[in-house]
Amino acid sequence: MATALKLLLIYYEPRVSGQTTHVLSLARFLDKNRYQLTVVLPAHLAQCQQDFLKTGAHVVLLPMRKFFWPLSSIITFFRLVNQAKMELVHIHSQEMGLTARPLAWLAGAHAIFYTPQTIDIRQTRWSGLYIFLERTLARITKAVISVNERDRSRLVHWGIPARKVAIVPNGIDPAAVNLKPDRQALFSAMGIDDRQPLVMQVGRLSAQKNPHDFIEGAILVLRQMPQVQFALIGEGPLEQEVLEQVRSLGLESSVHLLGWQPEAWRLMAAANVVTLTSLWEGMPYSLLEAMAQCKPVVATSVNGCAEIVEDGVTGYLVAPQDPTAWAERVISLLRNPVLADKLGQAGRQRLQEKFSVHRMIHQLDGLYS
Repeated sequence: MATALKLLLIYYEPRVSGQTTHVLSLARFLDKNRYQLTVVLPAHLAQCQQDFLKTGAHVVLLPMRKFFWPLSSIITFFRLVNQAKMELVHIHSQEMGLTARPLAWLAGAHAIFYTPQTIDIRQTRWSGLYIFLERTLARITKAVISVNERDRSRLVHWGIPARKVAIVPNGIDPAAVNLKPDRQALFSAMGIDDRQPLVMQVGRLSAQKNPHDFIEGAILVLRQMPQVQFALIGEGPLEQEVLEQVRSLGLESSVHLLGWQPEAWRLMAAANVVTLTSLWEGMPYSLLEAMAQCKPVVATSVNGCAEIVEDGVTGYLVAPQDPTAWAERVISLLRNPVLADKLGQAGRQRLQEKFSVHRMIHQLDGLYS
């Protein structure tokens, strides 16, 4: 039997979210006979350590900030790659890509892979510098892995050689989803009336996810369907602003801010419609998780969302920053449960065909090989 390749996975995110879901999926499903796996986990996400350990991976907690690391962390990471003679280093997230790629290269990693998930940045005035850095660091990168076709095209347009840019869409395991949950228990856990329709959104309360438009859209829905309930699951820098928006509009009885929830995807089983009002995305796990549970989705037509959702077949796509169109689509699904169910079933079928975790792992395995 061939010796297992030494593979190191490292990522950054401020709170447990999509990046953790993604890297944990790799740790769970990569063939342990082919890969000897080490995961470098941001120290502030230590609550996830046991989940990674259960996969059989070696886990290293490393103190780090968004772009800058303490000197001790730099030394630890360098030694980890160099002394263990890591053959493959797969770096996830934009922040980590800018920091860990040069360190891994200096430490002698044989092949460096990089999945940014998204290539948009909030501070657009830095776009020129960011593109320059991505183009420069691509020289020491074996493959830059885009999770959607739109971003792949942009990376090539930026000057990264097309031969270095691969597409590996995110994927989840539909078999792990319970399609017959106890909805009453879920509503009880959320403190929401289970007799009313529920519209849900899962995601950080950040500028990227644009939760303000979720609230604006909710107002428009409530004007025609005052019984509808709304749930926002997540936390982030806009949390206080969103709370004040809900209070100022007198929506406390209709819009529920549930904060961060462990395994929030399980709560989607209670929803009639799952939405996403993002201004940009890579390939959001929240939409894949909704589709796995046969939920129709209403999402903005940005980046990978337009590749996940087949408009009019598995859900609806609307332009970003258009809460009126968002509300119209939500209302149409709430008023037509037969159509909503049809779209939800089609969504699960599409997920199984194009966005399963096994398909994702097979594609990554090919790149690593």
